[in-house]
Amino acid sequence: MLEWPSPVHPMVVHFPIALFSTALGLEIASIVFKKDSLHTSALHLYILAALTTPLVVRTGLWEEERLSLNHPVLDWHRTFALWTMWVSLMSLPVLWFMSRKCRRCFRIIFVVFLLGVVSFVSLAGYNGGRLVYEYGAGIEE
Repeated sequence: MLEWPSPVHPMVVHFPIALFSTALGLEIASIVFKKDSLHTSALHLYILAALTTPLVVRTGLWEEERLSLNHPVLDWHRTFALWTMWVSLMSLPVLWFMSRKCRRCFRIIFVVFLLGVVSFVSLAGYNGGRLVYEYGAGIEE
């Protein structure tokens, strides 16, 4: 049977954080420099990040179980991670629909979703960092 190395969550969590953040940077650059190719890249990174969030959230829940964690900062971390996952996943059909029905509105709606998701993932990351650096969660002694 395939056994996951432990802990998995710290190994995978940085990918969607980096992808969402890079997507925001590329989208800003596409607006400033009026380059559609940067917008397309931002959209592709956003989709990839959204599709990886369920795996990352699941590994976090496994880690929470494995360590038997119960802490108020963990509650905030989990909440913002779940918001990141659900908003990004729910945005995909909305964005697809808008790309077909209202091309003019698409970019504005994409930027709104992108700003929201980057805010949520940043708050999740901040609280995850607090768990590790302030409270030693997951640190083996």
